[in-house]
Amino acid sequence: MAKMAVKGTEELALKYSRLGQNSVEICKKAVMAGAGVVCDEVRNNLRKALRGSEYSTGDLEKSLGITPPDVDRKGNINAKIGVEGYDSKGVPNALKARALESGTSKQKKKPFVRPAVRATKDKAQKEMEKVFDEEVEKTMK
Repeated sequence: MAKMAVKGTEELALKYSRLGQNSVEICKKAVMAGAGVVCDEVRNNLRKALRGSEYSTGDLEKSLGITPPDVDRKGNINAKIGVEGYDSKGVPNALKARALESGTSKQKKKPFVRPAVRATKDKAQKEMEKVFDEEVEKTMK
């Protein structure tokens, strides 16, 4: 009959335990890294869409941001990119962004969110993978 002895399993179990305890935080960092890539492209597209506009005050660009990552009921970790608040004239920035993205009866649409999301999908995923791998490596040491 064959006999086998495995040594070092306690150390490995401890490493995986630490990884399990930190998994949500690691994933949140990865999501924020990916959201940052997309948000930067949205900001660049917004600048291009507003370039040369006589009505641009810069309030819309200043209001663009990323929410802190949160875990939903299904266990997914999400962060949202969007605008908040009001401009200096009291107009909701979300209304202005929607009008710019989709157009109105008086304004031609100048999409800046959808093209950014499409253009950065692969780059954001790679950045998330990179951050995830780095964080796992740090935790496993």
